Amino acid sequence: MDQSEPKPSIVQPRRRVGKKFPVCVVCHADPGFTWACPCGFALCTACLQKNDDLWQGGGRAWRCPQCGREHLGPNR
Repeated sequence: MDQSEPKPSIVQPRRRVGKKFPVCVVCHADPGFTWACPCGFALCTACLQKNDDLWQGGGRAWRCPQCGREHLGPNR
C-alpha cells in the first residue's frame, strides 16, 4: 500500500503589472510617470513645472494645449 499524500500546490503570488505611461512629448524622456491626457498629449513633471502657462486655478489643475481639456494636478 502506498500512503503517499498529495503534494500541496505551490501558489505563486501574483505580480502587479505596472501601468504604462506615454513618453513626454517635450523632452521625449521616459521618466516612468507622465501627466497624460486622453488625446495623447503627455508631459513629465519637470516639463509641466517649466510651462507655467499650462497651470490653471493656482496650481491645482493643468490644461492640455492640444484639446483644451482641464485635468486636476498633484495637489488634489
